[in-house]
Amino acid sequence: MRAWQYVLYACGQVGMMCLARFFFQWNMEYAREPVSDGFLLAPALFGLVLLGFRIFDGVTDPVAGIISDRWVRRGRERRHLLLFAFFIPVVGLALVFRPDAAMSPGLRWGLATVGLFIFFVGYTVYAIPYWSLVADYAGDDHDARRRLSNCLGTGMLVATAIIAVVSPAIVEGSGYFAAALWVGLPATALMVLPFFAQPRRAPVAPPSGPEPGLGEMLAIAFRDRRFLAVLVLFSGSQMSFTVMTLGSPAIAKEVLGGTVGDVPKLLGPFLLGAFPVFVFVPLLSRRLGWERAVVIASLALGVVYAGTRWLDDTGDSPFVRAGLLFACAGPMAAVLLGVEGEAVTTCARESKGELTAIYFGVLNLIVKAMNGVATLLTGVVLEQERFGLIGPLAGALLWVGVAGYFALRPRRQPAPAA
Repeated sequence: MRAWQYVLYACGQVGMMCLARFFFQWNMEYAREPVSDGFLLAPALFGLVLLGFRIFDGVTDPVAGIISDRWVRRGRERRHLLLFAFFIPVVGLALVFRPDAAMSPGLRWGLATVGLFIFFVGYTVYAIPYWSLVADYAGDDHDARRRLSNCLGTGMLVATAIIAVVSPAIVEGSGYFAAALWVGLPATALMVLPFFAQPRRAPVAPPSGPEPGLGEMLAIAFRDRRFLAVLVLFSGSQMSFTVMTLGSPAIAKEVLGGTVGDVPKLLGPFLLGAFPVFVFVPLLSRRLGWERAVVIASLALGVVYAGTRWLDDTGDSPFVRAGLLFACAGPMAAVLLGVEGEAVTTCARESKGELTAIYFGVLNLIVKAMNGVATLLTGVVLEQERFGLIGPLAGALLWVGVAGYFALRPRRQPAPAA
């Protein structure tokens, strides 16, 4: 693959994650907008409805994987599924942020609920086939697989930076609905571009043999011990990211004596530390192997996160010290995000290469469930006002993930004697 094809592929992740980051950054603030009868959308009830849709979203991930893999087994190109789905999430995003104070409560809730359904369905039916293109576009080229996987991690952090920098000014100047369109329409255009990233190579014949049933597809994934070990490993890293994302405002405000507006002083150094390292992630994966790279990065990131326990608001520059520490976390996060797609694709191809999408679907299902647990744990820490435990909790989750990986991974068989 050529450089421009990798760029086109990465654009899909940037676009999709811009939509997701905008949604998750602003939905609760939007729900809390004051109106004459209280709030625009009762935050507690909206949070409960959102939880229900998150469960629904997780359950539909394997279903989308099954549909995607069956599409390929029937001799069709997976990338064509993107053309059926790329425009759906932005419709849902616009509907979620469309209610205003002039509408009746019933109309506001109706628009928001329909929007949530369309958004999560659209996100799933686009994301699972899109991520699975790592296997389709790379084929047996391990270097291409590493680079495509790295594109996913890079795209995620690029989207995070865009939303953190751009969206506050648009929301403040134009309102939530206009901001959703200003962000959503360019992001949607980016989501079409991976379709054109396919490299020129001889067509690959679809898998032969009988088509496995739904239960058999799931059973293949859950019987794969190496994949289960990888699930535990990346569950630990994703849970740690969730804890730090939710806990960063408390660290900025309660630990460092700043305000919520100071969160970019932590996020900025983190991103600056991560972006340069993405250039070297494929090389690191090739030299160390993706499993060893993830284990080392997880252990090191756990140490850095645990180091936030000793941050405080004393001295002249608490945010400088905190920024330096978060900058140290960036490189390890780049490795974890950049290698995830390679790890899942490799496991799928070693077991049943035609089931790549179902492996991604199962990964999303488990990670989303574990992120719910991470959210609960973070809520307990915040409610108890033990703000200094946020970082150590994130670090502990990383270490638990590594321990679970070593407990579950299959033992390598010794090479047969000559």
